[in-house]
Amino acid sequence: MKVKIGFLFIFGLFLFSACSLERKLALDYFKKSHNKGAVLVVQPYSLDLINNKEYNFDSLQLAGNFNIDSAIFYRSKILKQVSDSVLLENYLNAFIKTLTQIGYQVYLPHELDSFKIATGPAYIFRFAQVELSEEKFFYVIDEEIEGIDFYKAVELNLVKLSSWFEFEARDTIWNKVFFAENSVIDELNGQFISDYQKGKPAFIYRIDSLEMPKVYQMVTNSGKLYASYFTNYLLNNHIKQGFPKGLEPQIIFHYDVEGKMLFPYNEGFQDLSTNK
Repeated sequence: MKVKIGFLFIFGLFLFSACSLERKLALDYFKKSHNKGAVLVVQPYSLDLINNKEYNFDSLQLAGNFNIDSAIFYRSKILKQVSDSVLLENYLNAFIKTLTQIGYQVYLPHELDSFKIATGPAYIFRFAQVELSEEKFFYVIDEEIEGIDFYKAVELNLVKLSSWFEFEARDTIWNKVFFAENSVIDELNGQFISDYQKGKPAFIYRIDSLEMPKVYQMVTNSGKLYASYFTNYLLNNHIKQGFPKGLEPQIIFHYDVEGKMLFPYNEGFQDLSTNK
């Protein structure tokens, strides 16, 4: 199995071309020892739950001590079912497990003393803020069917995970602020039929509503993906540093953790740093 994985990895690297400096430097990054460095992962203090849907409470007779924020929260479909601890545990565990699979030594805050003396490159990665929001999403169908203009907006429920990260090196002064988001939405299944009574097409559909297992799976997938983004940043920074002075890399790499392959692809964290 190790031989097969190694072959796929090398094949992926050289699928597009075997002679560019970017790919040679990328291969060099992964040819190094299994230990890619130490990472201190700092968990978020809390999970922010935000219902971004709009409600009309004017028609309701509400008590004087009515808390509108609480009402908006409990009118949500998903947020009121969320376990903060389970969601954050899934998120952090997926991130940490994937970093470990890639080859990083991962430490938590209670292991700070061990992290301080870890050899090789060392980084601090903080989950500064994590927000789970629920909102309406309108899937718009606007096209010509059987020569007739058809328009319909179907309201779906969308849950979004937004994360802000602080990333710095232990032994240097550089630091970064990153942002990333991922989401999951109701599943819409539908088809057009001819409505002979009305003389025009009709769109018949069914909505498979979001349930908590899909939300937790999205969060777990996000943890895995952001560990890949973490590697993307360090990998592409390694490539940039290896380039001759005055030249810039023409390829941005994305590392696929499960396939252990590299692809030219502009995917990663959104850099919010003021010192880019």
